Amino acid sequence: MAWSIAGSDSGGGAGIQADLKTFNAFGIHGCSIVTALTAQNTQGVQALEPTSPTLLRAQFQALESDLPPAAIKTGMLGSVQTCNMVAEFFQTLEVPIVCDPVLASTSGTGLLEPEALDILIHGIFPKVGILTPNLPEVEKILGREFQTLEAAAEQLMALGVGSVLIKGGHAAGGECRDYWTDGTQALWLSSPRIDTRATHGTGCILSSAITAALTLGQAMPEAVATAKTFLNQCLKSPANLGAGHGPMCIEPFRNAPEDRPERFPVA
Repeated sequence: MAWSIAGSDSGGGAGIQADLKTFNAFGIHGCSIVTALTAQNTQGVQALEPTSPTLLRAQFQALESDLPPAAIKTGMLGSVQTCNMVAEFFQTLEVPIVCDPVLASTSGTGLLEPEALDILIHGIFPKVGILTPNLPEVEKILGREFQTLEAAAEQLMALGVGSVLIKGGHAAGGECRDYWTDGTQALWLSSPRIDTRATHGTGCILSSAITAALTLGQAMPEAVATAKTFLNQCLKSPANLGAGHGPMCIEPFRNAPEDRPERFPVA
């Protein structure tokens, strides 16, 4: 059993909806703590309303007392209040935590209050087993540009996370190269870039697939590779819906050889 602590996407392509579909694709029962409601579609976010602290706490207590998780994924947290409460929740939980630090939507809408970033970094990161930022999120978290992914990962590790997967989807080139390290081991994962406009929810799918793989007992390096394989599968299956960045079809995990990334361990 896995939990997703994230926002609801009314368009169904990202957030809680994508997380639960991904858990199901791996045969995992998913539970949800909804941090916010959004009004959005493939073209952007039109409105957002955070969950009240009372209801947020009630969701956590309901699940903790009856449906405890084997692993947890966090996505959009949104507000200072929510970040503070999630940091408090994590003090009583000793399970793998996957943090997708959602700072903005695919369309560019800000999804985390500026004042909440410090709480995310100092209150939540030290409990996180793996952090999965994209390139713009890395720069926002570090507050500066970086020269290499290796250097950026080292700086992110210094914030207290157990491991880091920096996603290279925003970089140029025909290959999409991600970099993972836990400070002792390091790994490059490379796949041919897939030309598609169905990219809504990629970060949510990848991080929730890592969560599912951890729930199934995979070690972190293998879980990261499994999730990358699953994301490649999804990117090759556009739903062909909407006029903007559309959703993907999230189908049962096939583990097809052609979807697996090349893995290059770093000595």
